Amino acid sequence: MRLTHVNMFSDDAEMFNFSLRDLDYNAKYQVRSIFGLDTDEIIHKFYGFGKSTKSKFYNFGLKAREISIRSVLNPNWRNTETYSDVRDELYRLIASNRTGIITLHFNSGATTVAKIDGYITKFEVPYFAELPEVQITIQCEDPMFRGLNPIVYTEEDIYSPIENKILISDSHSTAPHGFTAQLTVITAVAELRFKEQATNPDWEFAIIYPGGFLVGDVVYLSSEFSNKSLYMMRAGGRIDLVDRIVPTSVWPIIFPGRTEFVVNNPPNLHIDNLSFYPAYWGV
Repeated sequence: MRLTHVNMFSDDAEMFNFSLRDLDYNAKYQVRSIFGLDTDEIIHKFYGFGKSTKSKFYNFGLKAREISIRSVLNPNWRNTETYSDVRDELYRLIASNRTGIITLHFNSGATTVAKIDGYITKFEVPYFAELPEVQITIQCEDPMFRGLNPIVYTEEDIYSPIENKILISDSHSTAPHGFTAQLTVITAVAELRFKEQATNPDWEFAIIYPGGFLVGDVVYLSSEFSNKSLYMMRAGGRIDLVDRIVPTSVWPIIFPGRTEFVVNNPPNLHIDNLSFYPAYWGV
């Protein structure tokens, strides 16, 4: 990614703007370096075998990410600001809201290309240095950078009746990620199955509910890595379905580029929407 500046937010309120390209001599904080934006260590964990090929399946992920921002302090002497005043503004960020979450937006010009959430865990000040600086470290429990806005598809965008497949194109992401989907049952079905292909699939995600799924049932699925959920709405009531997932199931995910899978009995279901946030290993 080509980045020009980084914004720091607390509760959706912009607190600071750090330029990465043009030096603003009037800016209170002039960034000297930002560490932790790369892909430090990729961890892969085995989670199962393919049903037909017996291939080994792995989840790929990262450890919690630490981002360190080192900045020179630049008080506005005309307004009688001091180094201590400018430094205190950053101190207030440590717990500036009830959650303590700080959000970093990474921008290319006027476009925000990625964001990440975290907590300030270190505030380092070399008090006796000739050039007054500060370095803050933000720990991000979810280490992935995400797109700011979701990409939303309807059935007409992703379902191919000729191939009887769901075809999803993600030209933004560099890392695999989950998605959320809403499906409406238009003809009663005994079960729901997402799978790699219609015949001899290597993986599948199956849900079996006693009595099956009835006309008008609306199923909500989230396979986001940190927010998996599955439930349906029937006659205005919510029914959780996580305990109805077949034990050998594999949650469906989207890979960078092109992802294909099928849903059983597509004429019986309507994909109201499918959405996801692009995911990036680094910026």
